[in-house]
Amino acid sequence: MSLHRNRARALPQTTQPLSRTSIRFVLTSAAALGVAVVVFGCSKGEPATSNSGPVAGTLSVGQPQTGADTDHATAGTGLPTEYTAVFDHSDAKASNVSYTEKGPGKWEVTTGPAHILFSPADTAANKFTVSATFEQLEAPSHPEAFGVFIGGSNLNGPTVKYTYFIVRGDGMYMVKVRDGANTRTITNWTANPAIPKQDAKGKGLYGIRVDVRDKVASVSVNGVPITTIPAKDAPLNGIAGVRINHNLHLIVTPATVVR
Repeated sequence: MSLHRNRARALPQTTQPLSRTSIRFVLTSAAALGVAVVVFGCSKGEPATSNSGPVAGTLSVGQPQTGADTDHATAGTGLPTEYTAVFDHSDAKASNVSYTEKGPGKWEVTTGPAHILFSPADTAANKFTVSATFEQLEAPSHPEAFGVFIGGSNLNGPTVKYTYFIVRGDGMYMVKVRDGANTRTITNWTANPAIPKQDAKGKGLYGIRVDVRDKVASVSVNGVPITTIPAKDAPLNGIAGVRINHNLHLIVTPATVVR
């Protein structure tokens, strides 16, 4: 069994390439970001994807957002080095997402645009575990979701595919599959008493773990089993990472993959 654990360290003074075993942060201003855009479809509050332009991390975007529920401006500072962020909308601004080191192995994340974040090295198949922890720091204007994805392939292209398990501060969860320009619901929003509801200050802690064995993904939150996802219904093998919807303020531990 091999352990792939992402680590955050002190902010660097240069932007030289970093090894996977000692990930550091390069915080890049919006003016420094060059973004190549390829457009795909998406629905409000759920993902789409596209192509990339390298910065501190790698940025990708999708179709423009529509409707009143727009992304907040967060005066962000950049993306973690050696990670790729795939945003839902082509009008997403990298200056409106912020990843800030918050102690070893933790990011303070403020959105801004909804996106997935991953390292291509976080690939696993057949028998593996993916885990990440999310601490909601304040209540969004309405429930917004965050969680873990697995089974990722072609994440920067029009045939993108992945399976994602997400939770909200109202104690509900959902399982969906992203397949090209479309999404497919495996389990629609469902309440579960093991998923914490945010407190009066809008705070909540969610440790999400996905164990894949024998062509079934077993999902737990804070150590309590929540649901299972069979391989016949959704892709399980591939890249893993985190998904964070828009207009959220979280402390996040990056996805850890144990093979």
